[in-house]
Amino acid sequence: MHDVKKQAKDILEETLDREAVIVLARISEEMQLLFNAHPEPDHGEVSRIVTGFFLEKGKSEAFIEDWINTSLEYGRTRGLSGSDLPRAMLSDLGVFRFMSFLKDKGLTDEQITIVLTGAVQQAASGMAEPGDGNGQSSC
Repeated sequence: MHDVKKQAKDILEETLDREAVIVLARISEEMQLLFNAHPEPDHGEVSRIVTGFFLEKGKSEAFIEDWINTSLEYGRTRGLSGSDLPRAMLSDLGVFRFMSFLKDKGLTDEQITIVLTGAVQQAASGMAEPGDGNGQSSC
């Protein structure tokens, strides 16, 4: 597992400048704020968030509708339903933002896959100790 995280870190260090790293951190912070502001979002809330984001980026209504439908379908193929689907859609928006940014910076699809896999592994290892006050690791 550490191998993919190291590979992802190497790719980012080799291909992105300081400004790009700051932008990625900002995307991450913005997505965290969205999750904090909408811990149990419903479909309507997420649709408004997604629509607002893409309208600001100049995307068409058809693109937005297709994106939302694709995200819902993808969530269902992962076995999600009910209140899990809107949260998954917010997560998909974050992944989309990261992927689009990395693609704009010239990373290949393979590099993006490695970076996203590393990010998922990093997030998963960070989730091992939720911030519920039950002991903090000093590792």
